[in-house]
Amino acid sequence: MATEQAPARLSATDRVAAFAQARTVPLALGAMMVCSVLVRVLLARSVETPWILSDEFIYSELAKSIASNGHFMIRDAPASVYSYLYPLLIAPAWLAGSMHTTYLLAKAINAVLMTLVAVPVYLWSARLVPRPYALAAAGLSLLLPSFFYTGELMTENAFLPAFVLAAFALALVLERPSLWRQALLVLSLFVTIAVRFQGLVLFAVLPTAVLLKLAFDLGAANEPRWLIVRRNLFPLWPAAAVLIVAAAAYAGYKHAQGLPLKSGLGAYQGLTNGGYSLDAAARWTLYHFAELPLAAGYIPACAFVLLLGLAVTRPRVLSSAERSFVAVATAATIWLVLEVATFASKNSLRVEERYMFPAAALLLIALAAWLGRGAPRPRLLIVVAAVLPALVLLALPLSRLLNESLTSDTFGLIPLYRLSTKFSGGEPLVRKLMIAGGILGSLMFVFVPRRFAAPVLVAAVAVYFVLSSYSVHGTIRDYSRNLAAGTGVLTAPTWVDDHVDGQDAGALFGTSTDYFQEAVALWEMEFWNRHLGTVYTLGTAEPVTFPETLVRFDSKSGRLTAGAGSGLAGTHFLVTSHGTDLAGTARGDNGPFELYELSPPPRIATSTAGIYADGWAGSDASFTDYAPKRAGKIRVIVSRALWSGADVPGHVTVSITPAARGPAEQRFVIHARKSRVVTLATPQRPFTVKVHISPTFSPSQFGSPDVRQLGAQVVFTD
Repeated sequence: MATEQAPARLSATDRVAAFAQARTVPLALGAMMVCSVLVRVLLARSVETPWILSDEFIYSELAKSIASNGHFMIRDAPASVYSYLYPLLIAPAWLAGSMHTTYLLAKAINAVLMTLVAVPVYLWSARLVPRPYALAAAGLSLLLPSFFYTGELMTENAFLPAFVLAAFALALVLERPSLWRQALLVLSLFVTIAVRFQGLVLFAVLPTAVLLKLAFDLGAANEPRWLIVRRNLFPLWPAAAVLIVAAAAYAGYKHAQGLPLKSGLGAYQGLTNGGYSLDAAARWTLYHFAELPLAAGYIPACAFVLLLGLAVTRPRVLSSAERSFVAVATAATIWLVLEVATFASKNSLRVEERYMFPAAALLLIALAAWLGRGAPRPRLLIVVAAVLPALVLLALPLSRLLNESLTSDTFGLIPLYRLSTKFSGGEPLVRKLMIAGGILGSLMFVFVPRRFAAPVLVAAVAVYFVLSSYSVHGTIRDYSRNLAAGTGVLTAPTWVDDHVDGQDAGALFGTSTDYFQEAVALWEMEFWNRHLGTVYTLGTAEPVTFPETLVRFDSKSGRLTAGAGSGLAGTHFLVTSHGTDLAGTARGDNGPFELYELSPPPRIATSTAGIYADGWAGSDASFTDYAPKRAGKIRVIVSRALWSGADVPGHVTVSITPAARGPAEQRFVIHARKSRVVTLATPQRPFTVKVHISPTFSPSQFGSPDVRQLGAQVVFTD
């Protein structure tokens, strides 16, 4: 067995230097963390509004409910649990009187939470290498592009430090399993799970890391194997006993409730229903392993592979702390990627970096550990460590991954996506640049002289993170700003609260052409306006299941009733999409919505259907007046005046039912750059005007990015 030599006696000068370093490095760490918080808060201010929806809306509603009544509720109704701890952490922000202040405070809390990851990164690294290397690892962890989640109300902000702390506690236990270390491990396990149920993966990481550490120790020692096994496994019985008792207590509690074990997963219990394909899971596992080096700065992945190779082939050259780190980092990375890739293979079909980026922090510790050992380069291992990350990059199917859907989930691919949209070479060019970057990183890892390896490679990773962060920040800023502009947040986010005089207002959902966009705009409006409460639906459910009240609609009178004809539960103010006018007084409008003070009984006065926000309709559009005061006329404008592309003649039929005096139907052909106006007589009773256009055309057929099938722009007016 390799023996650890006693440290040589330090001279007086060396002791003074060590003492100065012991005081200076923690101060430097604290300064970096303070700067990180300030910079992240400043950058988060450019995020105009929550944009990862419906996730941010969910956590904001839970936090608001906890701040107001101490319960997990959405829209003042009991809700499935999405996270036990994260909404509680950001809830104090909702004690502020202004939503602008609340939003800023919530993002500031996020910045503090995520910045805390530097503490376990530093402490863990400091057990492996001298303090300056540990400080470098902590500094790099604060530069991770994933830190831009501090601008979003997401569990990622608390999950990163919680997961890394749990992994660090596990490594401490494997190194020396004292009772306090095991207590820290158990506590950090439950904290991580309370932040996000994904933390349950730690129950797979724990035994895997224990077995890996045992295997490494068996390879490093020449004492009796039974003694090594006993020393590694027997002292772990207190933590094992606590976890077993906790699992049994949970099972007993669920049995007493008459509920399945998976019910404790709250809103995520449906993920355990199966239906996962082994082939698909394996394919997406490869994709996720291939993307991880991009998220971690590439060179740290090379360092991790080399350390793992040393632990497998030459475990004696590693200390017990180093073997513990490699065991935990390997187990955590493998299980995180397997868990996330399996989820993605069925539920999202994209690389879900945001669920596995805690592994990137572990790879940064690996870089510090390798550099702190003097950047050793055993011949065979250095080749494997340099080539393997480059090879897996080839597995990334960029043609299917580089699209707008990666914006919220895969920050590591955002720079490539932006490059593919800016250069004519597109995805093929970006693939070549990615491979070239991987080769350059491998060459630096292999050939930078050892005496310069630490400053050069740390600087290279830092520059990579900064450049990637610039791209990620721009993408997030623009996406949030565009969403804010489209939903009215930029102009007057709290417009409902400003118009209801302290009373509560409801919202009528399901009156637009695009239900998904209507739902997104609704969630934005609910986030910013605290007096917006009950959501009523005409039967069209939101894309995500939230508490809502179904209302009955009388097609003859336009009257709205909820429950057993009880009106709208005393609602005096109601928000509806443009195109659906309510009986009452219009109090204001913003973005796609308009606010009405209702005249009893609540009813829809007029309704327009089939028309997009820009005025274009597809093959069909209609206008209904449910309570006309008198007979009159209505004009219908059918126009392709703004379409200057190829002419696709559209046959148009405009009709009214029931018919009044005069013709009830008119037909004509509409051409590009032309308009027609049709005037029809209207009866003194509810009527509907319909417009049918055939054939439609798609602008995408003529070089436009618009893939809709369009008929014409349609306007109904008096």
